[in-house]
Amino acid sequence: MAAAADTAFVGRAPELERMHTCLREARSGKASSVLVQGPAGIGKTALVRRWLEGLAPEGFPVLRATCDTSEEDLAFGMIGQLTSRVPTMLLERFPLLAGVIPAASEPFQVGAELLGLLGELQGGGPVVMIVDDVQWADQPSAQTLGFVLRRLEADAVLTVLLARSDTEPGRAGGLDLHRLIARMPHNCELNLTGLGVAEVAELAGLVYGRPVGSGTAERLREHTGGHALYLRTLLTEVSLEGAADGRDALPVPTSLVQALRRQLEALPGAARALIEGIAVLGGPAPLATAARVASVTEPDAALAPLLRHGIVRWWPHRPSTPVAIAHALQREAIMGATPPDRLRALHATAATLVDRAASWSHRVAATHGADPRLAGELERAAGEYDSAGEAVRAANLLLWASEVALPRREQERLLLTAAARLLWAQQYLRVEPLLTRIEAAGPSPLRSLVLGGYGTPRGTPGAAELLRDALEARPAEPGAEFVPAMAGTWLGIKHVVDGHGAKAVPVLRDVLAIDRLEPQLAPWAAGSLGLARAYADGARAALGEYNTVAPPGSPRSAADRALQRAYRGMLQMWAGDLADAQHELAAALDTARAQGSAVTSEFTYANLAASQYLLGLWDEAAISADHALAIADAEEKPWAFSYAYSIASWVPSGRGQWQRARELVERSYRWSREMGPDYGVPLAALGNAVLAQARGDHPTMLAALRAVLGARPDAGPLAFQTWWRPLLVEALIAGGDLDKAAPAMNSLTALGEEAPSLRLAVAWLSGRLSQARGDAKRARDTFEEALTAPAGADDPPLHRALLAHGHGRLLARAGEHHRAAARFTEARDLFAALGAQPFLLRYRDDFADWPAARPHAAGAALSGLTGRERDISLLVGRGLTNREIAAKLFISSKTVEYHLGHVYQKLVISGRRQLRNLIQQDGSPGG
Repeated sequence: MAAAADTAFVGRAPELERMHTCLREARSGKASSVLVQGPAGIGKTALVRRWLEGLAPEGFPVLRATCDTSEEDLAFGMIGQLTSRVPTMLLERFPLLAGVIPAASEPFQVGAELLGLLGELQGGGPVVMIVDDVQWADQPSAQTLGFVLRRLEADAVLTVLLARSDTEPGRAGGLDLHRLIARMPHNCELNLTGLGVAEVAELAGLVYGRPVGSGTAERLREHTGGHALYLRTLLTEVSLEGAADGRDALPVPTSLVQALRRQLEALPGAARALIEGIAVLGGPAPLATAARVASVTEPDAALAPLLRHGIVRWWPHRPSTPVAIAHALQREAIMGATPPDRLRALHATAATLVDRAASWSHRVAATHGADPRLAGELERAAGEYDSAGEAVRAANLLLWASEVALPRREQERLLLTAAARLLWAQQYLRVEPLLTRIEAAGPSPLRSLVLGGYGTPRGTPGAAELLRDALEARPAEPGAEFVPAMAGTWLGIKHVVDGHGAKAVPVLRDVLAIDRLEPQLAPWAAGSLGLARAYADGARAALGEYNTVAPPGSPRSAADRALQRAYRGMLQMWAGDLADAQHELAAALDTARAQGSAVTSEFTYANLAASQYLLGLWDEAAISADHALAIADAEEKPWAFSYAYSIASWVPSGRGQWQRARELVERSYRWSREMGPDYGVPLAALGNAVLAQARGDHPTMLAALRAVLGARPDAGPLAFQTWWRPLLVEALIAGGDLDKAAPAMNSLTALGEEAPSLRLAVAWLSGRLSQARGDAKRARDTFEEALTAPAGADDPPLHRALLAHGHGRLLARAGEHHRAAARFTEARDLFAALGAQPFLLRYRDDFADWPAARPHAAGAALSGLTGRERDISLLVGRGLTNREIAAKLFISSKTVEYHLGHVYQKLVISGRRQLRNLIQQDGSPGG
């Protein structure tokens, strides 16, 4: 009877049909998702199991993971489960997925490889990803999953997420599941409730082996609420006669936990002992190990009644014949019904049978009261994890240590140290449940550090004062030597965010002067100093100091080298060393992705996009900016949005995609307001000025730049001055305000002495200013000197096009039409290669009488493609395979195939070779 209760499935026909509908959508190449929600034990897993049984003959890949509270500190544990059954030969193509995923990896790096894997798996049909109890996913896995689901497009992939609705409904690792799946091409939500009377009657009939009357079914439904697990449990302990006899009450109280406990009490002694051992071990564990934990000599005999009652799942065909409690609620009931002394004894035995990493939780659970020696061991092990980049696992051990330590001050130190490590790893969600204990701790520099660090990104009043208190408390307490360095780094970053770069510089210099500065903190402190110095004194001065405190080649690890290159590339880009910046930033991202390390990729991709835009690589810039926004979105990094949205708007502005450009600029402004009045406004204003420049709207351009001029100099304007000073001079000259244009030009000229990227802009605008003053000869000499000088590696093609056009106009007015034609042709070809349609249209009268130096067939053809189709086409033109294109764009190879089909149709070509020829004959327009 009990076996039938465990395997029988009834009802849920509408839900099964909706899941089949989603699979059909996925099969057609429309990535789909299903969110199954309901209380624990309502039948979510059973529903998906039945649905899968119907699909078994088709044999397509199914990736599965089951999350557990015990693994919330295991970075990328869920992703590891999803890929665990993938053939090794296939998995070896994806280095991060092939082994234990490095805990320091950024979620988008892992997500990019998972997208590649999904593309490969789709070759034989649709792929199904199933994540059970997703509400317990570790945060890096949840963010990885979010990144993947946002990037799935024309993919035959169905993602099924199962989540409890009684604990943080709709949330997983900080993600809003409803919002996440709503953004997919096709999705549905299933909210499971109790079984109806007819379904209860059907299930009871299957269990009892004979029909059950409606009255009995109604009694069972009323008693259990139709809750599937409760009903199954009840049916194993109540006979049909007992259930049907209206005079005999069903067992009371009407509680699933009580029903489970009654079930346990009825088990034979060996079976009860074995199930306690299985419960203590947690997830699937070898049957022999569970028997040793429980001191059961005949495990097979003890297992039989557990299987009959449906309490345990068993995998007899696997080598270790693992067993596990069938449902989390059953495990909770078992643990709650086991006497404390017995639990401690079981945990003590388990600690001797599992590996070192797993033993810690058992050793803590086996203690009775304080154990300072164990606390010390836990802290030392936490240090090992922290050195390996596993901050979350380290913090978990520290939290356990705080539970067994003495005296109270030591408990508080360990608690606060755990919180600090979590904050440094940006695990803010893991700190929230600890806040009550943190606030109750006695005053200390460590407490000030944690509260200040937690409050900084939230704009909490007094956060800066708390960090200053932590920084100034010297000497540091034993066991908290890291506090001054961490506090100083956070305080320096906060000063920059608040628009006070000058305040940040001495703070961060003091951090770098600390004796025995922690290796994990040093590269971040050095990078933050470079950032602060750029805000305070400009990028060139910052680059000089950064190269002193972080000399090229100095880091010992590849991860530190990648981070150093990311910061150096940022400063080089702001300083106008564009070619060097592009090289450093790309190398930083490549190294970090290969090593699985962090380089604040949301900013690094945005900086790469800015350098690519200025170097004329507009298509690459659009891709990099898209990556920056995707990472900031998936990893929930709102502080990057204003910066990334502003830079992302530059290419659409330059190409006349007005609606898209305006939308991105408005989002940049909105996020700058979200982060605070002094954060990001100059950058948002810069995006607005670039848009106005493309439209030829110089009054709006000047109005936008007033926000830059009105900001504190160390709030960003000095760092980004190679970007906005040319725009300011252009707007002033175009508006006829020559009195203000002259000093602005002087400032730009002085900056150009140390910024190679400004060479052409200085010449163009200096010539324009001379021309506006009536000195045509000086303007002509200035133009010609710049245009005949050897081209520089940092020359922006847009600036050269504007310079050539200005020179052409001057020549045409002087009657030198042949020479003017050459300059107009040069300018037109440069604008066309960039895809800068607004500039081509604005100057069309100048270009009308002069033939183009060469046709731009591809540029015209690609103008009718979507952004994604254009990106893919250009990469095909460069000889990349579908797999390489997918990796570069963070999409799947299946999506590449889909878009290429549309490209061939729109361009009326038959295949890849024709597309590549079309792109290559145009010399890669826009790139």
